[in-house]
Amino acid sequence: MLIVETDSDPAVWFHMPLRDTKAEFARWLGLQLKANALVHRRRLTWREKRRTRKLLERSAVMLRDSVKADQAFLFGPMPPQVSPLVLFTKQFACDEEHSHRHLSMLAEPDPSATSLRVETTPFVSSHFGEGLRCVRSWTRPDGGPIMYVAYAWNDAARDIDLVLKGHYDDPEILEASLEAIDDFARSIWIA
Repeated sequence: MLIVETDSDPAVWFHMPLRDTKAEFARWLGLQLKANALVHRRRLTWREKRRTRKLLERSAVMLRDSVKADQAFLFGPMPPQVSPLVLFTKQFACDEEHSHRHLSMLAEPDPSATSLRVETTPFVSSHFGEGLRCVRSWTRPDGGPIMYVAYAWNDAARDIDLVLKGHYDDPEILEASLEAIDDFARSIWIA
């Protein structure tokens, strides 16, 4: 796995460890909660701390064990009353033809889901060139809405396809954060 770095503001986007020991992850969580309080310029309530801690612990386990994500990043400015927004990266061996269709499959991985909205557009990064950006929303089996944004690039020089992806259960909040997420997507590069 190649390491994805970012030029983004470290006070806005935090690297989220996925493979640390429990003690190391607990230390990171403590720092994350302090950073969250600084970003919002107030003390977090014990409920906000507990809720954020549980959500981040579950996110890390799910990304590590189910998704097998390579890396994850946390968007700091999310209000402490809502779920944290986590974006993760995943690298794949290049498709033989480096085709636009392969990137589309990476950006829109589940064609069987009934989508309310699917928008796939070209997305240019100074580090990776032209790729794709997909914004997709659908209704979960329990009836609640969910939305994700995914970016996919082909890096032929390193023989990988790279995906940056995040989902959120409040489409309005994700929609309001898309400009910051786009800026973050443009800021990543491979070390």
